Amino acid sequence: VGGYGAVYRVEPLDAPGRSFALKLSLHPDPARALREMALLLDRAWHPNVVRVHATGRWPDPVEGLPYFVMDCVEGMALHVWAETVNPTFRQVAMVGGSVAMTLGVLHSRGVLHRDLKPEHLLIRTRGQVPVLIDFGAGDQAGAMTLTTTTLPPGTLHLRSPEAIRFQQRHWRQPELRYPYSAADDLYALGVCLYRAVTGHYPFPPGQEPELLAVAITERLPPSPRDINPQVPEPLSRAILGLLEKEPEHRPRTGEAAHSELMRGLLSGGAAAFEAHLFDEIPGKPNQIRRPAWPEQPYLTPAPRAVPLT
Repeated sequence: VGGYGAVYRVEPLDAPGRSFALKLSLHPDPARALREMALLLDRAWHPNVVRVHATGRWPDPVEGLPYFVMDCVEGMALHVWAETVNPTFRQVAMVGGSVAMTLGVLHSRGVLHRDLKPEHLLIRTRGQVPVLIDFGAGDQAGAMTLTTTTLPPGTLHLRSPEAIRFQQRHWRQPELRYPYSAADDLYALGVCLYRAVTGHYPFPPGQEPELLAVAITERLPPSPRDINPQVPEPLSRAILGLLEKEPEHRPRTGEAAHSELMRGLLSGGAAAFEAHLFDEIPGKPNQIRRPAWPEQPYLTPAPRAVPLT
């Protein structure tokens, strides 16, 4: 059960044993649920996006709560997969590259996820294929805004620096809406991949919100390789590139992000990608040792250039 709805595992009466996921809107205003249905049935269709099979309303077919039936994805969230399966860096780079390409296709259609986080990135048990889920906060070009706050629904430690700066500048103007863009989705992908390869978020969510906002906007996170020395240098650089403070310094498209994530695999240092993410605890098979988070993790970024007036 989430803020806007509940998801149930269901089976057809005439085909027991065949599982689907049914998402039922519990919000009094069905607009967001209807937007998510429209996205998944039309512009957001993609092999790496959860597929919708049926829609309707319950209990009344006209006035009832909207629901839709979709694939029941058998797999784990990205961060759980990373620490349970302990895949190789090659597998993580391939997953990250696949998600980047998926985002590139969605963005080219005017679709934004707007709530990308490890829990919304499932890795199928069969084939280790990533699947994007939960477009409840999603948006598409030309659609009427459903956001009633300055920022769209989301999670603070996955928000981009520019989104937080917008809120800091305009908190006295609640009628303004942040112009969320593809750069925000790609930043969130960087956060997800950082969490996968280090076991930590670049800006830990346990901090006070005010301090967390300052860290995201003003501090440079440690390199993934500084946290986990096994991370191949090209992959570490690619992840940091997605976390650049200024959106114009990040890859401009999902395709460009894919190229950066794949660069190391196509170079002479590809052997480093065959290592597993984490060391195992001696004498405890299949239990990983998560790298420690440094006591003084942050560096202050170079000051931004201020145009002369």
